[in-house]
Amino acid sequence: MIDNYKVGNKIAALRREKGLTGEQLAELLGVSPQAVSKWENGKNLPETALLPKLAETPGVTIDALLMPQDEHLLDADFRILGAWYGNSDGFRDVMHKMEHYDYFHYLDLHVNHETFPGNPAIDSPEFLALVYLNRSGIHVVSCREGGVLTYSADRTELTLKGLAVCMIPGAIPLAWGNGMDCCWGGSLYAALKAMGEPFTYEQLMGMSGACYRLNFCEIWDWSATDALVAFDYNESLYHAIGYEMSSADRFDKDDRSAERRLIVSDIQMGKPVVAINLRTAAEWGVITGYSDGGKTLYCRTYFDGDLLDENGMVKDGGGEYLETEFWPFLISHFGKKIERPTDDELLRQSLRVLVESFEAPNSRGYYQGAEAYEKWIAGLRDNALWDERSPKDDFYRRASVNECTLRSLIEERRCTAVYLAEQGQTELAAMFRSVSESAATFYVKWLDRWDKVPSGGLEWRTEEVALLERALETERRCVEIARGV
Repeated sequence: MIDNYKVGNKIAALRREKGLTGEQLAELLGVSPQAVSKWENGKNLPETALLPKLAETPGVTIDALLMPQDEHLLDADFRILGAWYGNSDGFRDVMHKMEHYDYFHYLDLHVNHETFPGNPAIDSPEFLALVYLNRSGIHVVSCREGGVLTYSADRTELTLKGLAVCMIPGAIPLAWGNGMDCCWGGSLYAALKAMGEPFTYEQLMGMSGACYRLNFCEIWDWSATDALVAFDYNESLYHAIGYEMSSADRFDKDDRSAERRLIVSDIQMGKPVVAINLRTAAEWGVITGYSDGGKTLYCRTYFDGDLLDENGMVKDGGGEYLETEFWPFLISHFGKKIERPTDDELLRQSLRVLVESFEAPNSRGYYQGAEAYEKWIAGLRDNALWDERSPKDDFYRRASVNECTLRSLIEERRCTAVYLAEQGQTELAAMFRSVSESAATFYVKWLDRWDKVPSGGLEWRTEEVALLERALETERRCVEIARGV
């Protein structure tokens, strides 16, 4: 660290060597005599912008000025000597912030009011000014707010980072059939994993309560399997993982530029953005980077499969991520970190969601929980919907929606069992596991055979109705146990 008193003594000695008075040195530098006096008395250090001229006056280097000879450390690889944030209207020492960020070994320093809180009285742009030491000497670097300083690979140099292109490395590929069939939950898991957060997919589904969900639409639409189509699990999830959340939903095109700037800012901060309708169809994915200042966005989605190689890279040298094809209509941002609830509080919140979602009313044509089971069962029993004389496309649509809904039930109840077992709720975990395993056994038995059974699939529909009636009864008992917990 710089010793104010030793630096002050050095300035005073060099001034006297040049035969200058304090007033004369002040005039040369364009400061007040009181400022020079405070430097020499060790009460203040000269402002960063004055260092080159101050060193030039007695004909010494900046490092000789700031580091007396008995403390020259030019054999050191790297050391921050001073850090200030502000502008000519006022600035403050932020060395404690630099020491905090150094602990985490961040590669990038994002200069903004979140990482370096600014003066509330200042409305004009502020700057981060750093003085650092490495083997080649002492250096000064300055970065305007909104910019990024980046360390060299060996962490011995700081430079301004170009922001026209920015990618968050290491976001995992997404695909159905890998134990993360909820696109919303899988996208959140991929985003959080890229941020270094330790949560498992099952924990995210359990803490949010999305693992208990079941939605059904009487027109047999695939959209019913979307996690947030009828019940909003976002608030409980972000609260559980310790982040504030901000979101944008179907805003006007006039507001797009502001949202684009927010996405760019998040990517620069190393925060992926979870959004729906990025490529191919309206499913959840993750915005992982941008180019051309944000005009082009890059992503991971559940539709990338055939376009990626075995290492998750875009084939034929296309880079790590695919470009988005559409502007998303629902976007979720990770905000500031907040204190996470305890495991007991998270369990109680999760089970409250179980009760609420099981008893939730129809929302925009989507039945939930108990009503979803009942409408699903009624639809399977309605022979008129499965009449072999009806258009074949109708049969295949309903069979496909049925298969997707069944697969969702299997996966979500598996997550429920894993999460509740981790929380010590062994009875509830066993009951939900039985629903998942029974449904999985049925699914494997009838996979790819839906249209190969006479009478409109009467045999498998009858068997599935019995399965769903048992599952509904089991989950009614789970809800009563959850009330007690």
